[in-house]
Amino acid sequence: MILTYGESKVGLVRKVNEDAISLSVPDVYLLADGMGGYDGGQLASRLAVSAAEDFFRRKCEETVSEALVKEAVLAANDAILAEKVKTPSLSSMGTTMVACAFSKGQVFWAHVGDSRLYIWQDGSLSQVTVDHSFVMQLVAEGKISKEEMRLHPRKNEITRAVGIERPLSVDTGCFPVSEGTLLLLCSDGLSGMVEDETLSRVIGESPLREQKDIDALGRRLMELVYAAGAKDNVSVILALFA
Repeated sequence: MILTYGESKVGLVRKVNEDAISLSVPDVYLLADGMGGYDGGQLASRLAVSAAEDFFRRKCEETVSEALVKEAVLAANDAILAEKVKTPSLSSMGTTMVACAFSKGQVFWAHVGDSRLYIWQDGSLSQVTVDHSFVMQLVAEGKISKEEMRLHPRKNEITRAVGIERPLSVDTGCFPVSEGTLLLLCSDGLSGMVEDETLSRVIGESPLREQKDIDALGRRLMELVYAAGAKDNVSVILALFA
């Protein structure tokens, strides 16, 4: 049994929610954070999620794999690029994307941008994805620490996005899950406002047994973001393997 929670909210600063999420396809979890202005960002994230949903529905009989989940993200890339041809004024739009699919005891994922996938397992929280961002490059080069990322003036610059070009480089992976494993997908509206240590503590304090526990955890994460100022749109997907 998989217990899920999903919410996407506009935050306290921006007027339009440029994030999009989906849990409408069984065992598939999609999250996107758009960019390119109010109209462009909002459209890009929704196009990406819709295209990936359609892809998974068409491929529902196929064996889930890293390659299949990557294809879903590439379908999202194609959908945005096609829209740009029709509407040149939206030429700057693009989106981050995290796509996950569960099958036969494993989660297969694909990722572009700085939205994140975390896994909570055996009492520990780990970030699965690596941000495609300017500040993460600085961290990798040893020029700044992970703690300094949050305050860096270029922290919002991403180096890779869906809907910008072909070919698109997509990170993929898979990992086994067991009873008690929790997935957390989020936009940087959460990860940029709440420290990983706080996320780990709050998850660790949660019972994680029933649907009401997942709902309460989701609401608690949102409360933390708003208490910190909610400077960006915030989206969260939780999936508990119970």
